Amino acid sequence: MLIDLHCHTQPLSACSALTIDALIEAAVTRGIEGICLTEHDRAWDTADLERIARRSPIPIFSAVELTTDMGHILAFGLPGPDAFSPVAADVFGAAESSGALLFLAHPARDGLLRVSRETIEYFVSVETENGSDSRLQNMAAAGLARGFRLPGIGGSDAHSRDEVGRAATRFEARINTDRELVEALRSGRYEAVSLA
Repeated sequence: MLIDLHCHTQPLSACSALTIDALIEAAVTRGIEGICLTEHDRAWDTADLERIARRSPIPIFSAVELTTDMGHILAFGLPGPDAFSPVAADVFGAAESSGALLFLAHPARDGLLRVSRETIEYFVSVETENGSDSRLQNMAAAGLARGFRLPGIGGSDAHSRDEVGRAATRFEARINTDRELVEALRSGRYEAVSLA
């Protein structure tokens, strides 16, 4: 199953020009079999997300991209906005207590691969295929991923229709819920792929 694990939509991500309907349509057109909404420092209301998911031909998952003192974090399975923090250590604490998984997003984007004891401790891995990063940046991220517990993930980091599906993560099994997504990520049975 091919899931784009990094997508931004209006109105929750102010930097995005992409509506949820346009995201779904573009994903289906490009052969993406599931999308994960990773809004900046915000998450979709559960009731709104369920309503959207009912009319979607592909599964829709919810995560968050947090802006922290250690860079951007893709967090899967955090219990809600009370767990969102600009302090990576606090996000890690919330992830530990809830069973969530943290991935360092686009770790080579600014040209610096920040690796420290906390990086290895807090994150299970990194985003190794980001559809908005260059090939060289993704190669650097893939090199960094070898030091982590799990393989790297992929996502388009889409903010516009043209960016949808440039990168994704291929899973072995069908996934239908956020809980199943977290378990599939925890299993390590997936690979990041470039589709650009």
